[in-house]
Amino acid sequence: MKKLNLPIIRETVPEAKWLSMDDYLKFVNLHLKHTFNRKASQQWKKLLAVNIPFFIK
Repeated sequence: MKKLNLPIIRETVPEAKWLSMDDYLKFVNLHLKHTFNRKASQQWKKLLAVNIPFFIK
């Protein structure tokens, strides 16, 4: 196995920030607005669709 050369963090970890549901919803919508590619998603769904009929004997 390869030895990893990871940095050693000596600072204290900041306290967690609690979000209200409204703030969380704003965060999720902002994330989707800037990271979700609707066109690529629709193309991927078309590739995954089955277009061959099947039946059980």
